[in-house]
Amino acid sequence: MALRLPSFNGLRPPGPSAAQRLAEVELSPIKAVELQASRIPDVVSLAQGIPSFDTPAPIKQFVQEKLAAGLCAKYSVTPGLPELRELIAETLLREGMRYDPDGEIIITCGAIEALSATLLATVNPGDEVLLTSPTYASYLPAIRLAGGVPRFVALAEDANFDLDPDAIAAAVSRRTRALLLCNPNNPTGTIFSRAQTLRMLEVAERHDLLVLTDEVYKDFVYTDTAPFSPALVAEARARVVRTVSFSKSYGMTGWRVAFLHGPRARVAEILKVHDTLVTCAPVVSQYGAIAALTLGEPFVAEFRQVFRRRRDRVIGYLDQLADVFDYQRPNASYFVFPRVKDTVPLARDSRRLSEDILTRARVALVPGVAFGPTGEAHLRLCYARDDGDIDLAFERLGNYFSGHRLAPARPGPSPAAAAAPRRRAGTRRAGVGVLHALARLYLARRRPRVVAIAGSRGKTVLKRLLVEALAPSLAVRANPLSYNTEVGLPLAVLDTPLDTSRPSSVARGFARALGTALFARAPVDVLVLELGVRRPGDMAAHLRTVHPDIAVVSGLSPSFSEDHQALAVLRAEIATLCDDVTRRGGAVLLCGDDPSLAALAAQRPHAECFSRAQLSERNGGATLAVGEASWPVQREIVGDSNLYGLIVATRVGRLLGIGDEALRAFLADSR
Repeated sequence: MALRLPSFNGLRPPGPSAAQRLAEVELSPIKAVELQASRIPDVVSLAQGIPSFDTPAPIKQFVQEKLAAGLCAKYSVTPGLPELRELIAETLLREGMRYDPDGEIIITCGAIEALSATLLATVNPGDEVLLTSPTYASYLPAIRLAGGVPRFVALAEDANFDLDPDAIAAAVSRRTRALLLCNPNNPTGTIFSRAQTLRMLEVAERHDLLVLTDEVYKDFVYTDTAPFSPALVAEARARVVRTVSFSKSYGMTGWRVAFLHGPRARVAEILKVHDTLVTCAPVVSQYGAIAALTLGEPFVAEFRQVFRRRRDRVIGYLDQLADVFDYQRPNASYFVFPRVKDTVPLARDSRRLSEDILTRARVALVPGVAFGPTGEAHLRLCYARDDGDIDLAFERLGNYFSGHRLAPARPGPSPAAAAAPRRRAGTRRAGVGVLHALARLYLARRRPRVVAIAGSRGKTVLKRLLVEALAPSLAVRANPLSYNTEVGLPLAVLDTPLDTSRPSSVARGFARALGTALFARAPVDVLVLELGVRRPGDMAAHLRTVHPDIAVVSGLSPSFSEDHQALAVLRAEIATLCDDVTRRGGAVLLCGDDPSLAALAAQRPHAECFSRAQLSERNGGATLAVGEASWPVQREIVGDSNLYGLIVATRVGRLLGIGDEALRAFLADSR
């Protein structure tokens, strides 16, 4: 492949001036949150991603010896200490990547300098750089300072925020020059799959794109599968630049040391920029990196174990706030990126919500919109902090969401102004009626089997695991987001997004809904739907549109002790669902660990309960009992939601005719 490199001897094409570029650069929103938090007393922060650990003592001792020997007072050669580059090359070789320490590796002042130098060496003014959304916020100013134009491409949230190569290909224009990835991803904790990474590289090859991969969280992975780096693909070597940092893995954020590696010709150009910017990485920090590579692995393993335990702690708290958050389980990094349910005030304005939480609850979180447009309606929580901070933060969040929400006062409308909302309400009712009619038409034409999920805890996890279990054998569709509104259910049936704040989106949404109802030909054997309720009668309204073949009800335990009225409504609505499905000859699966659901099942002889007791652990192995069968489980089980999801997915699979071997493979998947 011929490298497209800018000439440093000639003039660049006309582009934005320095003043214009700087006008588009803002302080990192993560650091802005921390700065705002610093002005408020007694704040607990889950915002900035700084490990709570000190640099391990052997690393500090090694560096002290180098300082005492007078080895840190001079510049190193610009690419970095030869000894360090050789150690890195040996490490890369063990990981399956062959790079020459003389010419293909540069030691940098942190990962962001590595990325910035690469962008400055590669991007011409006006060139586009694709970014996944959501992704790390500080990439944007680095691209803009290089004269580039950032363009976001959505990750596939319904696949736990995996890469979407089709969306990447659709976003490429004649000005697109590069694709910048964070893997494992910040803020979602996703590990991009090997299959989608390979497909992404095919897109990069087809459009001649540079692939920059930032892998600073590669050592904090909580599955048996290591992240698959694009740099492992020999055929893509000429177009991949990979960045790795010592900051997170070894508790060395203040040392500012990282490295990049890539093809020789491109690294030679990046080296020119690196030399111009910093001459060389701090020598004292380079010796710290040497010590980290030779002495630090036991500490990395210890940090990883602690972060995994903290992740599980945070997941437990999120399960308790199930009426506030949906989440995808993070498999790496030390962040979780829950979605705020639409029923929560300010859910669609994460910036205002995070500011209100900071002001009223004194908890610092990062608004999801800081990480890209599809981050809106999410919040990023960092569990790199110690257990005490995590516990206190969630205690305050629990109090905040139980009643201390923002309710700004508004002046009363004038008689003339009051008529407009009534007209809008009438239009909305008519539009909702049309959507439900189209959903009923679609279901009558396609006749998929419908699995309905209700309850108050773990529904997102249930949906995800159901799809994983069924997809190898059946055409299954489920939307990962919660649908607790009357308009949400038909949109889920019709697989149609609708942003009511934008008239053009509403028009496109209705057109797509009509097309799906009348002309959709994609096979759908199983439709997994969430039936959310808030008011008496909501379930009956759902059941006028969908007729579930299987109903799954997760626990009904309230998130807040004072939610007795809401819980009573939910129990009554669940009873309506169970009676309807049973009357139609369907199957009902209830969480038997919830006393109210166990009592409901006792009154309905055809209902079946699932519970924690179905999992037994012995001699280091786990076995799941489903009906009369027992199944070995090799998957990681984190929290009750995950356990219940495995039980339900297996039982529903059997009800839908999935073979035992396919279900056994699902339970053996160690992803």
